[in-house]
Amino acid sequence: MRITIVTETYFPQVNGVSRTLGELVRFMTESGDQVQLIYPNYGETGVGEQVHTVRSIVVPFYKELHLPLPPFGSAHRAIHTFRPDVVHIATEATLGWSILRFALRRRLAIVSSFHTNFDQYSDHYQVGWARGVIWRYMRWFHNQTRETYVPSATTIRALESLGFERTVLWKRGVDSTLFRPDRAGRLDVRRELGWAPEDVVITYVSRIAPEKNVEYLADALAIVAARRPEVRILFVGDGPTRPILEKRLGPAARFAGYRKGEDLADHYAASNIFAFSSLSETFGNVVLEAMATGLPVVALRAGGVGDIVQSGTTGMLVEPSEPPAHFASALISLVEDPARRRGMGEAARSFALSQSWDAIMGSLRHRYQAVVEEQAGRPSELWVSR
Repeated sequence: MRITIVTETYFPQVNGVSRTLGELVRFMTESGDQVQLIYPNYGETGVGEQVHTVRSIVVPFYKELHLPLPPFGSAHRAIHTFRPDVVHIATEATLGWSILRFALRRRLAIVSSFHTNFDQYSDHYQVGWARGVIWRYMRWFHNQTRETYVPSATTIRALESLGFERTVLWKRGVDSTLFRPDRAGRLDVRRELGWAPEDVVITYVSRIAPEKNVEYLADALAIVAARRPEVRILFVGDGPTRPILEKRLGPAARFAGYRKGEDLADHYAASNIFAFSSLSETFGNVVLEAMATGLPVVALRAGGVGDIVQSGTTGMLVEPSEPPAHFASALISLVEDPARRRGMGEAARSFALSQSWDAIMGSLRHRYQAVVEEQAGRPSELWVSR
């Protein structure tokens, strides 16, 4: 097959969407398929794929975001030249909208995936008044495609209640050979941070941004630090809220910035407990990575995270309505009970071992094949000279 993947975020950006699409590209390429990638120009070029990048600008108050700049005629021409069997649009902003309109005009086989609850982001960035408009646009966008791939059953139920059609579960996987508890590099990370092997470390990995509800987490961790000052706190990631958290937590926390690959895996393995307070996750890749590393997870029961963590077995889920003090109490209970902490970590690792990327991407590839076969009976205008 020939697949065009369109996204407004990809490597070197570090987030769940880029990681998921990177695994998709790897699997499809290893399966003998031809993959074309269209995404913003970050000053770097892709390796091993056919890549077309579009001009973009950095958002001044959020340097991690690159906004694609229209017009996108060059991307349309790139698709025309590549001649895909199916176009997968992973994001719904300006680039995704332009490619959707182009593909609809040419009667291509189009699928989409839903990754981000942008309406929840709107509250964090003071544009909550636009929530209804956002949902109407998102519903219209995805209902134009043959199928919409969604990472959790909870998110599917929410979308279907809002009128989304033809949703299909597309879960996320994890590389359990990379993310594992016995990594030798975990001791190096602790030494570099000045921590002893026996210290208990609570870790957060993700963007440090308002949409991740990190100020709630900071409030909970401040309580932990006050009650158990010997506990170590580690943030892996970066974002616009980092200065606020650094000031809030002071010397109680260390901030390691973004980490990738083996280095990221070592930072997970240097930890004992994973803390995650986001309310906007459609899945939560970092949660599964932490579980693969044998970490019990303390998180809010919201979005896809509630589908991953089995409260009382692989971690502890706190209701979103509960104050940070309840979240802190859950963390402290694991700090004070090493046996329970280890048992939950082992159960988390066992679950993660069953969630392989190849099995999940193989199922998606079958969905692609079904869409392509259906398209074979429909007329297409893509290859008509204009």
